[in-house]
Amino acid sequence: MSLDINNLTKAEMDELLEYSNDKTNIVERYVVACQIITNLLEHGSDDIFAEADWDDTVDLTICKLLIDGDIVVEPEERKLH
Repeated sequence: MSLDINNLTKAEMDELLEYSNDKTNIVERYVVACQIITNLLEHGSDDIFAEADWDDTVDLTICKLLIDGDIVVEPEERKLH
């Protein structure tokens, strides 16, 4: 597994950008992002607030993890009360 999205081939980057532009997977990406933030906050990481240059790299990294199957978001029935 390589998360270095700066060294992808053109075909890999095209696939990643297509996945990132596909809004049908936005819920899975949101769930992953929230879990990452929760884990960082629970472990007392102040690094999350120190990143001044956060950009699309975060989303593309999450997309790469999902595409590669390194992270799987299990479907869950959600109910609002």
